[in-house]
Amino acid sequence: MSHVRGFRALIMGLPGSGKGHISEKIVQKYGAVHISAGDILRKHINEGTTLGKKAAELTSQGILVPDHLMHGIIATAIFKAGTRNFILDGYPRTLSQAKHLEDLVQLDMVIKLVIPDSTIIDMLKDRLVHVPSGRVYNESAKAPLRPGLDDITGEKLIRRPDDSPAVVSARLAAFDYHMQPVIRFYRKRDILFTFTGRQHRNLWPLVEKFLNKRLGKVPVKAFRPQRNLDLLKCPK
Repeated sequence: MSHVRGFRALIMGLPGSGKGHISEKIVQKYGAVHISAGDILRKHINEGTTLGKKAAELTSQGILVPDHLMHGIIATAIFKAGTRNFILDGYPRTLSQAKHLEDLVQLDMVIKLVIPDSTIIDMLKDRLVHVPSGRVYNESAKAPLRPGLDDITGEKLIRRPDDSPAVVSARLAAFDYHMQPVIRFYRKRDILFTFTGRQHRNLWPLVEKFLNKRLGKVPVKAFRPQRNLDLLKCPK
């Protein structure tokens, strides 16, 4: 009998399109491992690893983390995920990264989320962030229990300067432009599936219906990941 593995998915979309929210839903229903490039980088930065110090230096100057560093981070996380279902988020962001990922693993599907720019701009202007953990709140939709404070630690939340409407609008345009080669790459491989809605809440029912039809119930029972699986272990 051939070796059985879980599904391997990538989620894509503009910043603020709901990738984290949909990924969390997929994790809960299908026992998937959420491999978030942003979370991994934040862990490295918070733990003061060599990679984290380099990443912090670059990002503070507005410079993207080099491909060779991102390749290593993602390769390690995918290796640790093993045969489990996984949903990859935040990588690849360039055609070079997409080609490298293809050499590393065969994806079963690419889930592309689309909501109007105006919806994203309205949402991000009310966003609050707990920097150490990456937890995100929204004053109009998912407010913290105590205004301005993280629900878990009680630490202060911040509003990112680049969440202003003018900056967000420019970021969305730039991101969309740079991601077009990646989108074309996956469209040619016939694994790109696009889900469009006016609001975040409209997207999950569409994605859930698609996954139910494509996967059935087997992945939930066969590939639920072990508790506290450490994909982000950072050597000093």
